[in-house]
This record gives sequence, structure tokens and C-alpha cells, in this order.
Amino acid sequence: MIGLVIVSHSARLAEGVCDLARQVAQGRVAIAAAGGTADPANALGTDAVLVLDAIQSVYGEDGVLVLMDLGSAVLSASTALELLDAGRQAHVRLCAAPLVEGAVAAASVGAAGGSLAEAAAEAEHALAGKAALVGTEPASREGPADEAEPGEEAVVTLTNRLGLHARPAARLIRTARLYRARITLENLTRAGGAAPAESINRVLGLGARQGQQVRIRARGPEAREAVAALARFLGSGCGEKDDLAPRVPQHAPQPAAAPAEHLTGIAAAAGVAVAPLVRLHPASVAIAGGVAADPDAERQRLLAALEGAREETRGLYEWTQSHAGLDEAGIFDAQMLFLEDPALLDAVSRKLGAERCTAESAWQAESARAASRLRDFADPYLSERAADVADAASRVLRRLAGETVAFELPRRPSILSAHDLTASEVKRFDPATVLGICLETGSAISHSTILARAMGIPVVTGLGPPISTVAEGTLVAIDGDRGAVWIEPDATLAATLESRRRDWLAARQAAERKRDRPAATRDGRRIRVLANISGVEDAAEALARGAEGVGVLRTEFLFLGRAAAPDEEEQAAAYRTIAEALGGRTLCIRVLDIGGDKRLPYIDIGEEANPFLGWRGIRVLLGRRDLFRTQVRAILRTAAVRPVELLLPMITSLDELSEARTVIREAEAELDRAGLPFGRDIRVGVMIEVPAAVAIADGLAREADFFSIGSNDLIQYTLAADRTNTRVTPIADPFHPAVLDMLRRTIEAGRRGGIEVALCGELAADPLATPLLLGLGIEEFSVSAPLIPGLKGAISQWSMADAKDVCREALALDTASAIRSLLKT
Repeated sequence: MIGLVIVSHSARLAEGVCDLARQVAQGRVAIAAAGGTADPANALGTDAVLVLDAIQSVYGEDGVLVLMDLGSAVLSASTALELLDAGRQAHVRLCAAPLVEGAVAAASVGAAGGSLAEAAAEAEHALAGKAALVGTEPASREGPADEAEPGEEAVVTLTNRLGLHARPAARLIRTARLYRARITLENLTRAGGAAPAESINRVLGLGARQGQQVRIRARGPEAREAVAALARFLGSGCGEKDDLAPRVPQHAPQPAAAPAEHLTGIAAAAGVAVAPLVRLHPASVAIAGGVAADPDAERQRLLAALEGAREETRGLYEWTQSHAGLDEAGIFDAQMLFLEDPALLDAVSRKLGAERCTAESAWQAESARAASRLRDFADPYLSERAADVADAASRVLRRLAGETVAFELPRRPSILSAHDLTASEVKRFDPATVLGICLETGSAISHSTILARAMGIPVVTGLGPPISTVAEGTLVAIDGDRGAVWIEPDATLAATLESRRRDWLAARQAAERKRDRPAATRDGRRIRVLANISGVEDAAEALARGAEGVGVLRTEFLFLGRAAAPDEEEQAAAYRTIAEALGGRTLCIRVLDIGGDKRLPYIDIGEEANPFLGWRGIRVLLGRRDLFRTQVRAILRTAAVRPVELLLPMITSLDELSEARTVIREAEAELDRAGLPFGRDIRVGVMIEVPAAVAIADGLAREADFFSIGSNDLIQYTLAADRTNTRVTPIADPFHPAVLDMLRRTIEAGRRGGIEVALCGELAADPLATPLLLGLGIEEFSVSAPLIPGLKGAISQWSMADAKDVCREALALDTASAIRSLLKT
């Protein structure tokens, strides 16, 4: 991981630039600010000691890039470098890039795993895209052009089978940016002139194929080094394997997989379906025509849309690199370069100024022209790259048009195939036509999967690239219980699966009819079933689905998407509205659970190498007692009129619980002094989410009023497996013996302490786990509201005696697979 230091005369400016860079880096670049001075009377300025401290705070063996604003900032940074240990000086680089653009560019390269040199080169090149859009030329990186200056050149014969296609073109441009030189390439086999090495569209437009000769020319201080490096790259076959197969275009008709092929993924949502496959394609985007009143405003709109599209493309690159390898990820690197191509952006800018058209019209016209140039090549592989250009361009158009949905829905019963889906996209699905979903990536606990499960749509995730090669219209069978997909199943298998589907649908319908009945086992043991909700609107749905109350109100909905925290009055009003909607039923309010993958602009968590093991949950609240006390006061005031409980997240020690109770007592005293009504002796619960809490569960049970086991995090921390990482998803198995032992120990500690133990999380809603959880002693389940009818139905299938027998057998087994096999039988 590289480090990045921002040096500015203003401390606020330095911190602001760091915030921008952190949003891009997503925890994969160490970033520190060195702004202002240590003298409050003369705050504006720079301080070499502060710069030195910042460099040392982010130093690593991958090096540190230092960006400065002006004047004394450069002198302070140079002095700090001289003060640094000699062994470290060689790994620190001062960069003359523009402060804001350079920081964002360097952070994006570092986040993608780039080296210090690559980050510096990208930072120095950062103004090219903006300069093209505003119609000016960026300052030359190598000084003023001087045609009389001696140049360097070399002629190289391409040896790789596919020549200079998208992936090697992207690598070539990244390499060229490392040198202070003006570089062009020319295909000597065909007419067309020279292409600047900074434009991916122009480089691809050379149409250079295997056996053809390419001339590399460069001028500038590092021309010789640049030509030598690019010649080595092209002459070595562009780093590609000889057997590299052409990539199947993303939106072209694709060959079907072998008959009766069986793919295995992650069992994400239960159910069975057999139907033709439909691949989700980008929908056409409505383009705003007419005359634009302000070309500069249109340029700003385009800049914002381009930045969003680059972030989306960067995410695709990183996922593909980790799951399919660097070669396959290369196409998304090429798409990122397309989205910052100076030649393309210059053409769009000129069109905006000359024709005063909208940003949508200008972008569509120029990006379509770039795609058309590729499509016109006789070489089929190069012509297919037009689809990649159109794919990247469509991300920009969708943002300009304000359209988040990128596909058209099927009109007849189908099984959908996609790379991944968001919850907002799944919400559009009609279970009558979307019978199943097959995803290349994704997890069993994403919001989109949970929603699909509630809608009764089977889902298999983590199938990888093979599912994308299945031709549209191919008959596909999906088994969401087993994580299996069959391509072109034979008649016997299809009939068997259709019969299972009918039984599954009948069971769901029966559960829906009984959803308002209290949950109980077959022998009459009452079990409480509550809902997990995340907002005011969710309360009504929870009751409609048969919830007996709210087991977890996630209060983050009040804090996200805003510049400042909600005040006490706003929070109290929201909590009171939800409590009143529940009509006296239980409302358990979890205090703010921030950190990990959730950040707020007004809570400075800082840079963390591993956010899930850092400042999150109760740790943040105890560090920001002002926020904590405000929220507690709002909850206590709600408890004056309705039954309310308070739940503390991520507790790992008795000290944390004791400190939290101190804050609660302080809030009570404040409300008492102010004469405001509040609920006294409110029940305070603890979330059991980490092994440390299980280890001290007996002590926690003496101090807490109840436990709520957060199974998602408990599984993740027990098995050291990120639940959102599809590469380790199979490891994060809720039926792992270690996880079951954690549950058993927590429940037994609660029983010894005389307190209730509830279970929230996706495990609570898994019907396969129901007898196991009942047998362990769970008497309160809290799940997403749409899953309540199915859970009640699963509970009603078991007697307590049978559940305890199954639990006893399961706890005696040594592997998750053996436990699953037992539960399935």
C-alpha cells in the first residue's frame, strides 16, 4: 500500500483534499494531511516537522507520494525529506501535480494496486481531462515543445496474436505516462498517421495486428527511456500469453454452454425454477435534445457524470482482477482510459461550445463516433471492441439522464443472468416473470439477495464468468437451496425440478395465509418473531407481515446521506413515530453502528488498514460522547410514551458496557434537571457479534438486560472470512461447528444470568437452521419483515422435543457439510 501526504498552507484545505482522496481510495491508500502550522497565531503556512510527521505516519515499503500547493509548501516538503532517515528517503517522492486533481488521481491508482511511480505519473497527468473539457491545453509535463529538440524512435514488430487491442493499449498508455516525454505511435502497415500515446481511442484506431510494424517516437527529457520501455513492452508480446483467447463481447450473441452443464455457486435464496435464460442488457437512455443555455454548466454536468462512471468502472476492474485475473480485468482498465481520453473530451467540449447542445447529446455523438471507428475495422476482434466503448459510454449517459436502471425487464417467465444487482433494481422485478436470478458475483446476504428472497425469487450467486457465456433463450434450471444451475437440463431433471417448484410455492402460500398467527412450535411452545427495520416506513410493513414488534431498529437511516448529525428533536420524533405505529409492541432501538463499511462525513474515523477491526460500533460512540448522549436522550424521551429498549453494538468488554451505562445515567440526569419526561430504568441489551463477547458472556449477562446475537458479524469474525467476499464466502458457513459453539455458549450464559437471548441476522430466517436454533434455546427471532411468514411456517413444523434431538446430533458432528446433510434429512 502506497502512502499519500497532502501539504498545504491551510489545514482545512489539506483535510478537505484528504477527504476527497479517501473516498476514492476506500481504505487502500494510507493518507495524511500536513496543513498549516502549529502556531495558532499564524495558522496559515507550512511546517517541515508536521510534514515529516505525516510522511512517517503513512510510510510503508511501497513508498510515499507528497503533493504540495505552492511556495513554502515545496520548501517544507523538501526539508522534511532531508530530515527523514536516509534509508527511507529513496521511497518518498515529491510530486509537482495539481493538488486536488493529483490527489484524487494518485489515490485511484494506489487503490487499484499501482506503484508509487504509476501514482505519481497519473497525478501529474491529472489535468489533461479537465483541460480538454474546458477547451484549454494543460501545461506540458516535459516543458515547452521544441520541434528542433532531438527525438528518439524505434520500430517494433508486434508478436502477440491479437496485436495492440484494448488491454495492451491500456497498459501501453499507463507505461507512457511514467515518462516526461511526448510520445506517438504509427502503424507502418496502414495509412492513418501517428496517434498520441495518451489517447486510447487513437491508439486502438491504429488497428495494429500481429506481424505489423509500429514506430514509436518520443521527444522530451526522458524520450530515450520512454522509447526503450515501450519497445520492450511491444516486442515482448505485450505481456500476453500465446494462447490468449479472444474475449467474448459483453453484449453480442454468445455461444451456449455445453448441454447439461452443471454450474455451482452460492445458495443465496431458496426456491426452484426452470425457464429460458435472459441476459440483462443496458436499456436505451432518453437523450435530452435542444439548445443548452449555459455550455459551462453542461461541462460541469459531464465532469460529474464522468467521475461517477469512472468509479463504477474502477469497481468492475477490481472485482474482475481479484476473481478472474489481471488479463480479464484489463478491459475495464481500457474503459477507464476511454473515459478520460483527452482527444474524446476535447471533441465533446468543442461540440458543447460550437453547437450549444446538451451534455447528453454531445457525449452520445462523440462516443458513438469513437465506437464507430472501431466497428469499421475489418478485423473482427477489433470491431468487437466497439461494444466495450459503448458499454463505458452508457454509464456516463445513464448518469447524465438521471437513470439508475440499466436494463430492460423480460415480458415472459424467465431466469435472469447478470453480473450483479442492486436492491433498487430487484425491486422492479415481478416474480411472475422473473422466476430466478443467476449472478456472476454477489453474496447471500447482500440487500438485493435478501429482497429477492423475500419476493420468492430463487437466487444463486458467485457463478463467475461461465454464466455469462450462456446464450439467451437457453433452457436453464436453478436450485437456490443447493446453489446449483443446470444448462439445458434433460426432460427428466426438468420435470423433477418443476415438481419441487410446485411444492415450494404451495408451502409459501400456506405460510402467507398464517402470517398473522403467533409463532409456535408443533407442540405449542410460543416463539416471538420480530422484525429488523431501517426506517419509519418499514414499521407498517413489519406489522403487515405478522411481526410481533421490532427486534432491531437500525438507526443509521437518520445519520446517513447528510452533512451533519440529526439533533435530539429530529431523532425523538422519528423514534416516537415508529413506536406509535407499533401500537405498544416492543421497539428495540440499536444505537448508531458506524464504521467498517459505513462512514459519515461528520465523524472522522481516519485512515484504517482494516476498518472492520478498527473504530466502529460502540467504540465510535464512546469516542464521540456528544453524539451518543444526544441519541440516548432521544431514545429515553421516546420511552416515556411507548415501550422501548436500547441495544448496544459491537461490545467486546465489560468496560465498554459500563461506560455506556454511565452515558445513559448522565443523559437521564440531564433530562431530569430539564424537567423533560423520559422512560426510567430502560432495558439495555448487548449485541453479541464477536468472539470476545462470547468469551465474557457470563459477565455481560450479569450487567445487561438481554442479549441479541448478530449472526452476520459473529460468523464473519469467528471464521475470519469477509461475508461479502465471494472468494471466501464458502468459509463463512453459519453451520460451521465453531459458529454453533459460539451460539450455544452465548445462550447458556444468558440462561445462567436469567436474561433473554434473541437472534437477528440472516441465519435466523434460514428454515434449514430452524430446528437447530430452537433446540439451542432461541425463543426470539428477529428478521427482515418479508421473511416473517416463512419463518413462522418453519417454526410450526417442529416440536421442541424433535428440535432438541436434531440439535444434539448436530453438535456432535465435526464439519459444516455433515451438519447440513443432517438438517436436510
